[in-house]
Amino acid sequence: MTTICSPSNDWLFAGRRIRVLVGHYGSGKTELAVNMALALAQKARAMLIDLDIVNPFFRSAELTPLLQENGVEVVYPAYALSGVDIPILPAEVERAFATDAYCVFDVGGDDDGAVALGRYHAQFAACPAEVYFVVNPFRPRTAEVEQALRLMREVERRARLEVTGLAVNANLGAETGVEELRAGREFIESLSQKSGLPVAFEAGPAQALCALPERWPRLCVRRYLAPEWMD
Repeated sequence: MTTICSPSNDWLFAGRRIRVLVGHYGSGKTELAVNMALALAQKARAMLIDLDIVNPFFRSAELTPLLQENGVEVVYPAYALSGVDIPILPAEVERAFATDAYCVFDVGGDDDGAVALGRYHAQFAACPAEVYFVVNPFRPRTAEVEQALRLMREVERRARLEVTGLAVNANLGAETGVEELRAGREFIESLSQKSGLPVAFEAGPAQALCALPERWPRLCVRRYLAPEWMD
């Protein structure tokens, strides 16, 4: 029988209470946000804020029943699940900066999606967040280190927030294995050197992650949503 290890999620409870996930469309931000919120909810109050104003059809809000059943409060824009593309950011987002709950922001893809964060510039200044730039080197706009670095700078400019750490989520959907994670490690190490930013965590399927020596904090990812490009 093959034993799948269970890396500790204790690192999630260290540092800043608010976590913001930004990056390229298709990098897996939403999947990571859902998994992160569920992991936090196992030990503390957790809130997931769907701030995706770019893609109204593939978002964490779709999993609201599952998240709520597991103790995660979900906040999302009006019309998010209606198919009507009219992004109206809810007033409830403000509570993320006043509550004592751990809050995960799932932000829309690329620099366009990061614009929504700019609205909360003053709030983030008063209540700093960990801002993770999520990278999947198997996506076209982040296939090269220089591409990823340019996108990260654009995201920072549009969001009016500085990235505090890198998150590598090297994946090819259901085909993700050890070799994909190894390639992701090489990529993120190069990006870390060029950007001067630390690698905050590594994400991937538990079996593939645990087949590699631990280098950074780990987030084991279960696939709850599957975008069309992975099919």
